[in-house]
Amino acid sequence: MIHSHHDIVIVGSGIAGLSTYLYLSETEAFKQREISVCLIAKSTLSTTNTDWAQGGIAAVHAIGDDFEKHIEDTMVAGVYLNDIGIVRKVVEAGPALLNDLIRWGTCFDKNAANDYDLAKEGGHSEARIWHAEDQTGHAIQSALMQHLSDSTNAKVLENILLVDAIKDSNGQFHLHLFNESENCFFEITTSKLVLATGGTGMLYSKTTNQHVATGDGIFIAEKLGASIENLSYIQFHPTGLFHDGNISFLVSEALRGAGAVLRNQQGEAFMDQYDERLDLAPRDIVSRAIHAEMRKHGDACVFLDTTHLSPAMMEQHFPAIKAQCKTLLNIDITKEIIPVVPVQHYSCGGIKVDAFGETRVPGLYAIGEVASTGLHGANRLASNSLLEAIAFAKFATEKLLDLPGAQQSVPVSFKKECYGIDRNQVQHLLSEHAGIIKNTRGLKTALSTLQDLKSNAPVVGFNPYDHTSGVLLEVAIMLIADALKQEKNRGVFYNEDLVNDLVP
Repeated sequence: MIHSHHDIVIVGSGIAGLSTYLYLSETEAFKQREISVCLIAKSTLSTTNTDWAQGGIAAVHAIGDDFEKHIEDTMVAGVYLNDIGIVRKVVEAGPALLNDLIRWGTCFDKNAANDYDLAKEGGHSEARIWHAEDQTGHAIQSALMQHLSDSTNAKVLENILLVDAIKDSNGQFHLHLFNESENCFFEITTSKLVLATGGTGMLYSKTTNQHVATGDGIFIAEKLGASIENLSYIQFHPTGLFHDGNISFLVSEALRGAGAVLRNQQGEAFMDQYDERLDLAPRDIVSRAIHAEMRKHGDACVFLDTTHLSPAMMEQHFPAIKAQCKTLLNIDITKEIIPVVPVQHYSCGGIKVDAFGETRVPGLYAIGEVASTGLHGANRLASNSLLEAIAFAKFATEKLLDLPGAQQSVPVSFKKECYGIDRNQVQHLLSEHAGIIKNTRGLKTALSTLQDLKSNAPVVGFNPYDHTSGVLLEVAIMLIADALKQEKNRGVFYNEDLVNDLVP
């Protein structure tokens, strides 16, 4: 087993992990090689949910917009369960954070007047979405990776799975890692551990997430003693492309911002029955409205109508969506409607952190989707997630540099076996009983079944697939247990037994 030590280890290579590394790399301590920082990627650097993000990143810029409007929009979407102090801190940091992304090489779309071409999405009262066509995440990911590669002091490890972590009596974190390329374990110790591991999308049969989103950070943080909150606050994106396959292609909310209309299979535009904001209502409302329409008519999907929009505009702003619909379903979205269904998209809860991204475990940080910062409340406002990730990367930097004195690490031991878990069964249970609409009986059935799976799982030799399947099982149990503790329907959480009738 190879041993090495780094002052700070960042696990995850999306916008949260890369931004944390880049902010640290701009400090004098890093430049003078007074601190060592290592970034670990579970797969390749680019295999992240950030890379798949379409719509954009929200920040105030346009004339007529202001911080108070963005703050209020965020609070309304989150059903006022957000932490107002955190919301204000993140929103007011927005313009400077966008400048950092631009400084690091991200190119956002501009209009004919050479100003930034800001879009409007559901829940936003103004146009404040910075974008790069419909591939904003890819543009950000590529720029950050390029800037990272220009660093002369970068330590990056790819295709490395974080299997376990233990904090010893001297406060050092021991990371048990598996090198998938070389098929071997090794260990790294660190004084500060940053979990930027993304969400829990692979808990569900249909998700917009990358296959690496197996809840690893939640699993590790809980083992280390961090608080996990509101794990059942799962946001479903209203418009996942309806087609076969485990990972659903996301049809950006920006399309509805540009004028696309949701219709049921009878051709009726139905959102006026559910919310005065129509197709641009917050995601939880739109998702439940679609679910209600599908259940009302016994349909497998609804449709997004873009046929009335300008073909030139569609080609300019949504080329990837247009190409994917053609490739996957052989439809021309300028002439044919798009079949869509709500699909698991984002974890609004997670590892509880303070205003600097630190957990209750000293030295343990969580940044990005894996964290529960207080920004989102009970429902994330569209395009606030990329903003949150880079914001907390910046907020955390100063505290991360406050390193303890040299400490001798204490030897620890790790188990190398794992358990044989039927991942498909876990995903089916979560999709069936912890989706957009839940009920108490279903949640209890799912919890009992998951606990039986855990109790009866056979021990098998270590391999990454079975290990991450076991992680999914552990996180699924946490999620269902959290859902059963909820007493009210708020934002994305909806248990039909807590109200008299199903409402959007």
